[in-house]
Amino acid sequence: MSSAPFAALKQPIPVRIVEGGAALTSPSDEVALIRIDRSPHDHADGHACVACDSRGNIRVLLFELLERVRRGGMPMPREVVVDATLAADPAALREALVPGRLPAQGLRDFTVARSFRLVS
Repeated sequence: MSSAPFAALKQPIPVRIVEGGAALTSPSDEVALIRIDRSPHDHADGHACVACDSRGNIRVLLFELLERVRRGGMPMPREVVVDATLAADPAALREALVPGRLPAQGLRDFTVARSFRLVS
């Protein structure tokens, strides 16, 4: 990957969101596995805190994956599998990756939009 933090990839990386089923494991270095977990603590008012919001934000998680690749912490994956078994709202994960569905909150979201593509 280019050392430029927001360089475009030649081909977007496919992202597959999986709900339910057996525990997933990453079969190789070519596939990155991201697990979406429920909050580790309760929220009395029913709203997630800032830390939990970022832990469940697929755009943040994918951008962090690109950052690890850029810094040499892992090889560029050919695919990303998102384990949404424990996610509060798996449909919201998909919506966040459909171009034009949710407004971009900054350069991070534009980088994710051009670097990844949702597959069924």
